[in-house]
Amino acid sequence: MTEKFTAAQWAEIEGGHEMTASEQPFSFIKDIHESRMTKDNGSSQKLTYTDCGQRLYLILLALETMRQYPDFKAYVQRYCKKTAGFELHKFYRVMGTDLYNFTYFLVGNGPAQDKLKDPESAKRMRATTKLPTAAINRYINALASGKQPVQVNNMLMAIETAVKITNSDYKQIRRNLVNFQKLTKAEKRLISTRLIFAVRAKLRSSDIIEDFEKFAAIKNLEKASVIDPEPTISTPDLSTTGAELALYRYLVGDRNLALTKKFLEQAKDGKAASANMVAAYLPAIKMIDDIVKGGPAMVQQLRAVHKRAKKR
Repeated sequence: MTEKFTAAQWAEIEGGHEMTASEQPFSFIKDIHESRMTKDNGSSQKLTYTDCGQRLYLILLALETMRQYPDFKAYVQRYCKKTAGFELHKFYRVMGTDLYNFTYFLVGNGPAQDKLKDPESAKRMRATTKLPTAAINRYINALASGKQPVQVNNMLMAIETAVKITNSDYKQIRRNLVNFQKLTKAEKRLISTRLIFAVRAKLRSSDIIEDFEKFAAIKNLEKASVIDPEPTISTPDLSTTGAELALYRYLVGDRNLALTKKFLEQAKDGKAASANMVAAYLPAIKMIDDIVKGGPAMVQQLRAVHKRAKKR
């Protein structure tokens, strides 16, 4: 059952004061027991480990953008208060925000990755991922306390490295946020519009989307002339490092490994690949084409091998 709260209890939840009429439309989570995108109803099984990393990063970019405006710092503070308090991320929390649960999926033990779309791939990626949780916790706690966070750019860059953020638009947003107050109004609208597109594509059912879009509308930050480049599909946990990448040499040859890595990174971000990258990956494409030309029986064998590989 959904727990009922009195007006006084709601006031305490919302930071110790009753909300004014102007604040009420922007309350982040009316039902604090539920974070919508990571609710424990099977929704997380639509997400890969890579998806979780991207979405955690985008939530932090959204919070960092909103806190640049004094009249929205209170809403950022409330969200961070609901995220803070469980720094070890040992357990999935129904009452946790999406930001908390994305962190849990990324750094938790085996059961955390079992909730995702491809648990075995997620566990392999978890074993080699060094998410800067201490820096993230310091950032969240600072905002929750109404303080100015420090070394924000270093934290975001460390996350980029850890979860392999290669999208150039996301990186440009991060670079501009460091000097946000020095940007012109047009520059602020441009990077904000790119972030709005990313949030709509990747965080459509999250617990931050509604209030972030209201924020963008009130501040008139969306530029209509900018084309939306965001793919909306889930991003597979493609192997682009270590021993798994080395195995690609049996498919594409040794000399094509470097460009194959770039091809996979571009494909993961939904971006166009150069002719050289496509040419490097072409032997793998040709292999699949040969199997298709071999007829239905060979295609079925390929599908069976793929199914066994996913189970491993």
